[in-house]
Amino acid sequence: MNTHSLDSIAALSEAIAAIRHARGLKNPDDLPQGSPEWKAASDAFAEDFIRGLDGEPSVRAWWSL
Repeated sequence: MNTHSLDSIAALSEAIAAIRHARGLKNPDDLPQGSPEWKAASDAFAEDFIRGLDGEPSVRAWWSL
C-alpha cells in the first residue's frame, strides 16, 4: 500500500468521524474500549466507512459467515 492510499484512508476516517459527531453519533474513540457501547459504535463506524467507500456487504453480514 502506498502513502497516497494511506492518506486517503486517514482522510476518509476523519471525515466519517466528523460527520458522525455532527449527527450526534458516538465514535469508538468517544467510549471506553471494550464496552458494549464501544462495540456498537465500532460496528456503526465501520459500516459508515464501508458506505463511504461505496462497498458491500455490511460489517454485520461479514460476521455471520
